[in-house]
Parts: sequence; structure tokens; C-alpha cells
Amino acid sequence: MQADREGGWLATFYFLYFCALGAFMPYWGPWLHAQGQDPLAIGILTAAVQFSKVLAPNLWGWLAHFWGSRRIVPWAALIAAAGFLTLWLAHGDFLALLLITLTFSFFWAATLPLVDATTMDWAQRRGTAYGRIRLWGSLGFIALSLGMGGLIARWGMAAFLPGITIFLVGAWWASRYLPYSALPVADTPRPRLSAALRHVSLWFFLLAGLLEQASHGAYYAFYSIYAEQHGLGSAAVGMLWGFAVLCEVAFFWWGDRFIRHWGVPLVFTGAFILTALRWGVIAWWPGLIWIILVQTLHAASYGAFHLAAVHWLADRFPGVLRGRGMALYASIVYGLGGGLGALGAGWTWAHWGGRGTFAAAALLALLGAFFLIWALQPAPALEKKAE
Repeated sequence: MQADREGGWLATFYFLYFCALGAFMPYWGPWLHAQGQDPLAIGILTAAVQFSKVLAPNLWGWLAHFWGSRRIVPWAALIAAAGFLTLWLAHGDFLALLLITLTFSFFWAATLPLVDATTMDWAQRRGTAYGRIRLWGSLGFIALSLGMGGLIARWGMAAFLPGITIFLVGAWWASRYLPYSALPVADTPRPRLSAALRHVSLWFFLLAGLLEQASHGAYYAFYSIYAEQHGLGSAAVGMLWGFAVLCEVAFFWWGDRFIRHWGVPLVFTGAFILTALRWGVIAWWPGLIWIILVQTLHAASYGAFHLAAVHWLADRFPGVLRGRGMALYASIVYGLGGGLGALGAGWTWAHWGGRGTFAAAALLALLGAFFLIWALQPAPALEKKAE
């Protein structure tokens, strides 16, 4: 009964957190445009959200190592919600928007890596699957990436700030009841992060992940535009996005079985290769049926990649170090990788067009696979696990 309640709070947090993210990502740019920001300002403000993920998770992970996630996550979630709502005070002033954006995103970036570490700890203690908790985040993303469009169609961009704030406040409420791991007693020696950082395989892993996520820059920034250039309407494009995330949900449901049966190295390598295949087919654009089929590979490019990465990190960052390991992963792979990928996609789109942009994304994923081979050197913790 207690396990069901704890799992329910974790699922609730993921659902509400990603509801907010699913509403934020598609409509942040249009909201800024409605505030009178030009394309350069929108690019800077969008990059500010991404690059805040480089520093913030590492700082919060370091603090959680000493204070515990229980003291940090609820406060960070509450400040993020309050900071996001104060965007309306900027009244379209760029510097005010930039300052508020840096503030709320700095605290927003604190929560997810620490909750991922908490969920992985809880799943290992309870003998359950991390992916079956995490999939609720993907469902939340689908719900609000579609639902926010309906709200905006009814009430205009005035629905953007309060609509997202409601879910951020809900995530804060859920964060108060998560099954955080207890800190070790004061006189217990704590493992040092420096020992893990000395392993070259960790840096190959992070570099590989950075390249894989950077390859998504073309998808997140220009997929909708590229699809419309090939004659698809906005409704069809929205369905392609939603179908991709549904495939991700399916992988999260069954993904831990894949990990147990095939092992982390094989699942990880497959994710990189299928990611490259996905971008290559989109660059080629052989027809709608193939484009629909290739959207199933979102299960690999995001679902399998993230699930394998979490298992890999859980093996290498035990106990109280896990939060810091997840934070390092989030900052370099998603923060730096996502930011550089978005900037690089903008440059290639301007110089090479859509086909060249997605072809370059495929090459990035293949290059990441090369570094992944060096990261996945045989290690006892990553050997194939029996059913």
C-alpha cells in the first residue's frame, strides 16, 4: 500500500512537470512574439532556458549531496512557479524578460535530475521499473502540448502564463510527498565525486550523449517547418509529434525488460544508430508513409537513450552521489547539448536548408555512437542481466 502511494506521487510529479513543459516548449516562442520580441530576442531568451541547464543542475546536485533532495526540490519547484508567473510583470521589456527567464529556469532545472535520482533509488528498493513511472511524464507532455493549443485558441496568449503556472504549482505540491532517500548519518564517510570523474569512460559517455541530444536540435526547432514545406498541414504535423511521444511512452512501459534482457550497451548502441537512421530518413523525405513509420524511432532516439542513460548512471553513481551524477548528465547532455544543437541547427538551416540540416543531425548521432563505443567498455555493472 505504501509503495503504491509513493509510486503514485512520483507519477503525479512527472505528469504535472511535463504538462508544464509540454505547454511551454511549443508556445514559448509565440508568446514572446506576442510580447513584441523580435527573432533575435526570441532566440536569446530560448537559449537562456537551455543554457541555464548547464550550471543549475550541477549546483543543485552538489547542494543535495549535503542537504538532501527533500530540502531542495519542493523549494526549487515553488520558486520556479512563482518566478514563471512574474513574467507578466516584464510588460515586454527584453532585459526584464531575460532576468526573470534566467531566474525561473535556474530553479526549474533543479528539480528533474534530483527527482530522476529519487525515482531510480525508489525503483531499485521496491524492485519495480523506473520506466513505468517515467512514462507519466510523457503522457503529461502529450496532454498539454495538445491541450494548450485549445486554451490558446479560446483565450489567446493570455492563457499561456496562468495555464503553465497551475501545473508548476501542482508539481510543487506533489514534490512535498516524494519518497526521498534519507541522508547518511553525519559520521558516515561519504563517497567523493572526484573518484567517478577520473574515469575516462564517463567523459566519453557524456560527449556521446551531448552529440546525440545536439542532433535533436534540428527536430525540435525545424521539424514542423520542414514538414509543412513538404505539404503537411498543422493538424497533420501535430499528430506526427503526438504519435512520436506515444511511441516513447510505449518504450518506457516495456523498456526495463529490454534493459534486463539485452543489457545497457546493446540498447544504448541501438538507440544511437536508430537516431541517425531517423534523421537520415527525414532528410531524404521519401513519402508520408515512411515519415509516419520513422516517427516510431522516437522510442529509440529519446526513450531508449534516456532509459539506458539512467541505468548506466545509476550503476556508476551509488547512493548519495546519484543526484550529482544525474545533475552532471542533465547539464552536459541536455543543457549544453540541447543549447548547442539548437544554435547549430539554426546555422545549418540558414546555409544548407532542411535536407542538409537533418543530414548533419544524422552525422552527429553517428559521431556520438563512435564515442559511445569507448564509453561502453566491459564493466561488471553493465554486463547483460538475466531475466
